[in-house]
Amino acid sequence: MTNEVRDWLISLTCLVLMVAVSFVQWHFALPMGTMGIIEVGGAIGLAAMIGVGLFKGGIVLVAGSLIMMLIGTADWSLALTLLVLALAISAIVGWRMPLDIHLSVNQGITLGLIIGLVFLITRLLLTVLYAYLLTSNWQISFGFGKFALAPDLLAALLYTAIVPLVGLGLRHFTEHIDSNGSGTPSGSVEINLGTKKEDRSNQK
Repeated sequence: MTNEVRDWLISLTCLVLMVAVSFVQWHFALPMGTMGIIEVGGAIGLAAMIGVGLFKGGIVLVAGSLIMMLIGTADWSLALTLLVLALAISAIVGWRMPLDIHLSVNQGITLGLIIGLVFLITRLLLTVLYAYLLTSNWQISFGFGKFALAPDLLAALLYTAIVPLVGLGLRHFTEHIDSNGSGTPSGSVEINLGTKKEDRSNQK
């Protein structure tokens, strides 16, 4: 089995797991009869972006989000939050951490902390903005945010733990590291020609 086929099979597994885990949810009540949702299925899609690459992982995240919305396990606010998180991962990881470069545990922990912080801020902002659309009152809207702070903080902690843990676990199978532990060089390569210049001057 080639690496490409294996990566696509892992991506498909992540998609199935993302949709399956989305049925595990915790609901909490907000003022005016609205309901908030805590779910961790989206964390699997974000972890796929780290574990199988931005392209394949992005396909998993988008397809999984659409399926979750169709079956009713996700709403527009969660899908928008996942989009923001995907953009954050793309900006941080970018194309500089391909699967032929090892992602360390410390890097994974740092990435998880950033994801959790972005998740919390995004969810609170969306809650406040949605409340303002309903009430046209900023004071009541910030009250919505206070109600949503505790559950959103719990969800952010879950994403902080799950995304790097699953992502690093996937990269254990998908990283294409050479036997000497080094991958293909990325970015600019500096070549020192000082020695050759000195040799030429000595020959003269």
